Amino acid sequence: MQTEKGWLYRKEFNYRPIAKISTAVLIKVIEKEKMQTTQTALPKLMEDDTEKDGRPELVMDYIISWTLRRADVKCSIEKPILYGYCRDILAKLLGITLDDNTLFEQVKVWKQDQDIDLWIELQINRNGEHEQHAILIEDKFYSQLRPNPLENYKERFEAYYAAQSDQWHRHYVLITCIARSDSKFEEYYGKASSFGFMTYYIEEIFGKNHKECESDIFNEFWLRW
Repeated sequence: MQTEKGWLYRKEFNYRPIAKISTAVLIKVIEKEKMQTTQTALPKLMEDDTEKDGRPELVMDYIISWTLRRADVKCSIEKPILYGYCRDILAKLLGITLDDNTLFEQVKVWKQDQDIDLWIELQINRNGEHEQHAILIEDKFYSQLRPNPLENYKERFEAYYAAQSDQWHRHYVLITCIARSDSKFEEYYGKASSFGFMTYYIEEIFGKNHKECESDIFNEFWLRW
């Protein structure tokens, strides 16, 4: 590929000029392709040469927990792009639409409490009006659900908040690394909705088309999976 008098040619195929393009633009295109190729070749956080991974869901627990806690308004000043991304993810799991007047406060996360992968509590502040929300998250790398776990986890979750004097809005989420287009998605998790769970392929929560933020941890997990 070369440029002559501002025209783009494919010399090896002796093509006619196909587009008028400046050398500066062409350099940017080439640099972008190089960067994409380099990123593809780099080691990934959640993938190595292990044929059968032992406990990847523990890593998911830690990073998702950290992500949701970074959505707290107290994190808004330091690393603002990261804060915005984490807000988007938490809003997705809550099933709400964000605006500048919606703030997340007092975000707390427990791992493996009563065998529940992630147990989250938070307050949503909308123009000074506060609501209390709780989220139960079950995450799966590429494995099936055990018999009746979602039903059992939900019963424990519901029993706890039924005993509370305050009103809590409750949410149930299943996160998997199996794409929705894969037949295993429906085979493994098709019954989750019957227990009131929203099931997400992890890239549906936050797509890889976002620019990188100030955190390598976030970028490696959410953008370079």
